[in-house]
Amino acid sequence: MRMILVFIAIIIPTVCYPTSVYQSQNEQGRTVFSDQPSDNATLISVKSKPYRYRVSLKRVIDGDTLELQSGQVIRLLGINTPEVQSRYRDGEAGGEQAKQWLKEMLSQPELFIEYDQQQRDKYDRALAHCFLPDGRYLNAMLIEQGLASLTLIPPNLRYSDKLIAAQNKAEQAKKALWALSDYRVKRLSELKTGKNYRGWQRIRLKLKSIKYGKKTVFLEANTHFRLAIKKKDIVYFGDVKNYLNQTLEVRGWIRRQGKQFYMNVRHPSAIISQ
Repeated sequence: MRMILVFIAIIIPTVCYPTSVYQSQNEQGRTVFSDQPSDNATLISVKSKPYRYRVSLKRVIDGDTLELQSGQVIRLLGINTPEVQSRYRDGEAGGEQAKQWLKEMLSQPELFIEYDQQQRDKYDRALAHCFLPDGRYLNAMLIEQGLASLTLIPPNLRYSDKLIAAQNKAEQAKKALWALSDYRVKRLSELKTGKNYRGWQRIRLKLKSIKYGKKTVFLEANTHFRLAIKKKDIVYFGDVKNYLNQTLEVRGWIRRQGKQFYMNVRHPSAIISQ
């Protein structure tokens, strides 16, 4: 874990962007700061100035993934677009539309990328915010067009407010994905035991109880469906008891273990009050 010294706040530039830092006390009772959450840590705001790299595009792989001339693969942060058809998987509704829109926006090969706190994913792809030469934020543009869904994953939350606002605008206007039957809201009772559900889903439910595992907090709707929140992410959610006995819409990917469904939730933007 990288430790952030207290004195850095004194030398941070005036023109800056927010990032996530956690304050806690160590065993000796001293206050320490880290960019990674831990038990009993408090989320605070520190500012740092990000750097944008000029890069050259080789090709658009799909609506949220690019390959640069250097061979580096870039996954756009904070968003998800439907899969496109390939020899490995079937296409999903809206996937080809998102890819074609992105190709048109990137008809000129130059663009700028900006890293957040976590720079690579488990597939060794670089994670980045992408900008056109005129400064427009490509990640948010895809969401605002209704071509991508919001998928915020801590600690990469630098532009979360802009991305959330973009999705609210697209959803209200019923653009693209928000008008497709494939992404309509399902009732919990519609889920069929033993069936696998592919792709991004929207489920309406009420959460009834909370169970605490070693590394995960489970919010249970019934014996067949629950939300899973990693304890390291709880700091973003506040008191999870506030979610109980409300009508909610949850958004993400449905996983199955035997007869039980669950959905991993990394950020509260995936839980919408109705």
